[in-house]
Amino acid sequence: MRSALFILIGSALLAVGLPAASGLSVADLQQQLTAGGKTTVIDIRNPLAYMQEHIPGAINIPAILCPRKNLPRLGSVAVYGDGLGNDAAETAAATALAQKPGINVEVLEGGFAAWKSSQGMTTRGPGFKREALNYITYAHLKTANADGLILVDLRKPAPAGAQAMTDLNVEFPGRRQAKSASEKAKSGSGAPPLLVLIDSGDGSAEAQARLLKAGGMHRYVILAGGEMILSRHGQGGLQRGAPGTGLSSQIPNPPGAVK
Repeated sequence: MRSALFILIGSALLAVGLPAASGLSVADLQQQLTAGGKTTVIDIRNPLAYMQEHIPGAINIPAILCPRKNLPRLGSVAVYGDGLGNDAAETAAATALAQKPGINVEVLEGGFAAWKSSQGMTTRGPGFKREALNYITYAHLKTANADGLILVDLRKPAPAGAQAMTDLNVEFPGRRQAKSASEKAKSGSGAPPLLVLIDSGDGSAEAQARLLKAGGMHRYVILAGGEMILSRHGQGGLQRGAPGTGLSSQIPNPPGAVK
């Protein structure tokens, strides 16, 4: 419901000819902040995600509040979301901010995940943290922007006599595919690609996610339910973890996670 609302808001704003926010690379934002430029950084993620970790100096205005938030003339503003495929909400929020007087909005390409993957500084403190992995639902993957997104197929071949695996080309037409996360590719924007890890429900997606995180790659999501949800074409049934209603969510300690 919330994603649909953002799509309607964004479509309405663009339909009346209002300018959309432009893109900003991680390198450019880092340069602006290092140089002491007067750039206001706005984090449009939910407050819990913001409290856990954010770009130093960023202020939190959750995406759902952006259209009705009264703001002063901030001048140059850099907006970022989680960078995990939530394109509709991010676009609608950034476009709404861009309509406010005295605000020039740029959207951080790849979001917070790209910032972390580029070793950007965050407010995350030292010490042990509970494991949190990024998940995406089937429904939201179907509507995610194909640009900069790669399906990483970690599924095991179906045994003889068993039902054939779902054809990803049919299920998600236009999406690029890879057989491993090591098959590097650049998105059109230059940001690191969003890797969608899909397994057979054997935990290999979680294992791959931990390797990616250890290597400094944070722009990934795990398809909740894996091949099981694919075989049902997104229909109800058991799913690994407990993804929320958003496009992507971080779930502490899903089954099989190392505490």
